[in-house]
Amino acid sequence: MAKSMQTTAAMAFVKLLLTVFNLIFWITGITLLVVGIVVLVGLSDYLDLSDTDFTNMPYILIGTGLFMIAAGIIGCCAVVKNLAWFLQLFGIMIIVVFVALLAAGVFGFFYRNKLQEGFKTGLTSNMMNYLGKKDVDSDRAIDNVQETLSCCGVEDYKTWQNPDSQWAQQHPDVAPYSCCDDSSGVECVGTDPVPFMTSNGTLAVFDKGCYHKVSTFLDSKLAMMSGVCVAFAFFQLVGVVLAFCLAKLINANKYEMV
Repeated sequence: MAKSMQTTAAMAFVKLLLTVFNLIFWITGITLLVVGIVVLVGLSDYLDLSDTDFTNMPYILIGTGLFMIAAGIIGCCAVVKNLAWFLQLFGIMIIVVFVALLAAGVFGFFYRNKLQEGFKTGLTSNMMNYLGKKDVDSDRAIDNVQETLSCCGVEDYKTWQNPDSQWAQQHPDVAPYSCCDDSSGVECVGTDPVPFMTSNGTLAVFDKGCYHKVSTFLDSKLAMMSGVCVAFAFFQLVGVVLAFCLAKLINANKYEMV
């Protein structure tokens, strides 16, 4: 009887810890789902312009988030119902998340320079072929990026003066409308091209290049995000231990009651 009471007390303690873990796990899954949707909707232009294929990244985030939410539901049911085999399934699902997060963290840390270069190569190529046509996806993406980030060209506005670019060949003295900096005093009119300089000789377009803006973001954020992924990946091992430990205690308690 005393041994059964000890097992029951241990079960209650492990269930409490696993419930706390599952709550954190579930919130993280919801966060990944939201981030994936935000990336898919809000950052599609940046993904499309990169020479490196990022198109699957939002779907991976969404899929991982949904998987974690489903695993969290299974874990919750297993804890409430005292289902040992459900807890074992939950533990296996946590291992899958551990592998996914660890891979994402390592990839982001070691390949962030490659990701930056992929964006620079893709951005340069698309800008060289830019003609300012709204019905062309890459042209529309470039305009959206320049307007959103308040940037102009790859390194700077001189991209649009490059004689090799299709834009400069057809519009040698002006920049695309999305480069227009209204703080310079020039009037930005619809989709009309804008001169590089104002009448008093000051710059009429954004002085920062788009690659500079994006690479600064990647340098400052990607390493931190990779570290968070790796740290949270190892946190999953706590859940694995708790899930299999509780499953073992449930089976032991059933045996002792018999």
